[in-house]
Amino acid sequence: MELPRRERDDVFLRDGTFRGTVDRLRRRGDAHDLRIGIVYAFDFRTRMLPYWYADKRMAPCSVRTLADVLSDSGFRHIRVVLQQWTPHFRPSLAELDGKPLDILMVSAMQVHAEPSYALVRDAHQLGATRPLILAGGPKAIYEPADYFELGRSPGVGADCVVTGEAFVLLDLLETVLEQRASNESVQSAFDRVRLAGGLNAVPGLVYLDPDSAPDEPVAISTGVQRLLRDLDEMPVPDAGYRLLEPPHRGVRLRPEPLPAKRVARHSLIASVISTHGCKFNCSYCPIPAVNQRTWRHKSPQRLATEIKHLHEAFGIREFFSTDDNFFNDRETVVDLMTELARTRTGGRPLGGRIRFYTEATQFDVHKNQDILPLCHDGGVRGIFFGIEDITAELVKKGQNAPNTAQLFDRMWEVGIEPMAMMIHSDDQPLRTKPGDLSGLVNQARYLFGIGAVSYQCTYLGPAVGTRDFESAVASQSLYRSVGGELIPEAFYDGNHVVSSQHARPWQQQLNVLRAYSTFFNPINTLRSFLKLSSNPLSHKRLLFQIIGQIGLVLTVPKLLGWARRLEKGPIEPWDKELTARVPMIDANGRQVDWAVKYETAVTRQSNVRAMGSVSGLTEDRRGASTALPVLQPK
Repeated sequence: MELPRRERDDVFLRDGTFRGTVDRLRRRGDAHDLRIGIVYAFDFRTRMLPYWYADKRMAPCSVRTLADVLSDSGFRHIRVVLQQWTPHFRPSLAELDGKPLDILMVSAMQVHAEPSYALVRDAHQLGATRPLILAGGPKAIYEPADYFELGRSPGVGADCVVTGEAFVLLDLLETVLEQRASNESVQSAFDRVRLAGGLNAVPGLVYLDPDSAPDEPVAISTGVQRLLRDLDEMPVPDAGYRLLEPPHRGVRLRPEPLPAKRVARHSLIASVISTHGCKFNCSYCPIPAVNQRTWRHKSPQRLATEIKHLHEAFGIREFFSTDDNFFNDRETVVDLMTELARTRTGGRPLGGRIRFYTEATQFDVHKNQDILPLCHDGGVRGIFFGIEDITAELVKKGQNAPNTAQLFDRMWEVGIEPMAMMIHSDDQPLRTKPGDLSGLVNQARYLFGIGAVSYQCTYLGPAVGTRDFESAVASQSLYRSVGGELIPEAFYDGNHVVSSQHARPWQQQLNVLRAYSTFFNPINTLRSFLKLSSNPLSHKRLLFQIIGQIGLVLTVPKLLGWARRLEKGPIEPWDKELTARVPMIDANGRQVDWAVKYETAVTRQSNVRAMGSVSGLTEDRRGASTALPVLQPK
């Protein structure tokens, strides 16, 4: 079930609304001394192919953007903590510039949800002096009510969940701070505004209904956010890097953030926003719905300014543009790349000093391959292709084998690395006869042969917020537990087989490893070495072979262990209906289905408090009990 959208003529904020809110907050000197901690949650069980290299070398754009926006709004005491760098950080022990946190913001993807719950629960150990707790990120967008009732007693959870972009956070803060009395805590002011119904005017929030019973909580959704149309209204990325917590193994914050001169050493890849949106409508992808079927992009001058600034200020040379489909619109690509190509830094073209990577479909890039030389001049050095299935039997996005081979040849000529992203599914055979490319390893071997520099293979599973999710539940192909143990959210990463109707799902899990080892192996490493040439792509392909095999060393034990569990069983699927742990209503009291359609009569199960003797026990996102990690000092 996809996310809802606003009426067509009410999707966007009025131009200038974002900047107006920033300016008003900047004039609120009474709030600028608040201590704000922004934490990106990270589950180390996800450290495997294809993510293991970049996950610790790229400070996520989401939390950096929050720091940029808050700093631009006048707040002076902000720290960004990345759990992949600082795994033992505890909000309850944090002091920022000599004082405890006033606001804790936790951001997480679904696969990192469980550590984010632990961060929220740890903050509650402060009792009445705890900070205001706000949850955000993809997990919060698609399953906001999961952030409530995380402990053994009522009220242990986030105070509010932000289901939208940065403007929703600013709108919330302005609403609360306007009602905050002198020397009053932000958490207390928030609670007064919540009790008075003052949050209902802020689209994009979910919070607990103050009229619901403590033992049967109900969440209120204020509806779908309005999107920022003009992305140039966002501040230029800067503060988000200057406010990073240095990597360490301690539980408290360091006195000073990571020095700017050391940023590139730890975050050698910078994620930037160029465009938002995609014209395709794949049933397994939530992106079009979360963007409300819109297409947005930064101006060419703005994108060039951002990349030039990040390069000059922090020494970063690698940039990953978090696009959904960069080649979605030809005119946009031409305009952006033309500006990047003519921008100079240090007396040299910017495109010769940086490496710009992005995502696109094979169909769109093949159709526009005549502008690839311009893209190279603008700094593009690699494109990740969501090919999924080169025969288009799984999903049809205009891709086919001959066009892929022709496009990859052209990219090698131009100097842009082709990166292949594939999907394995129940219906795809492992191998097929020569000449038949429908087999999984046949496609992996073919992609290496035509010049793919890197390769990833995930297993088709239903993501929350997609049309495939409900059908997977209805067909009982989505797993609830394996071997009597609930599946952790970290395993919904595309690497683990957690949804299948195959008679031997463990075999499908092994197929993913076979696909990786077909592409990354010593023989292909030797082939890459023997074909080294003056073309820099040949050197990058050799490097990726080495990185890929190191990744396999990390990945094989984890997925082999999961395959054994699948083989041993038993496998219990989710029933045909899901039960909401915390039901959600709108401001008028009508039940809301948000990214997941729950059964109509939803009642909260009370097994958390009934089993309160188990430390860290909570309910999982669909009503079952599971143990979450408890943060302990080291």
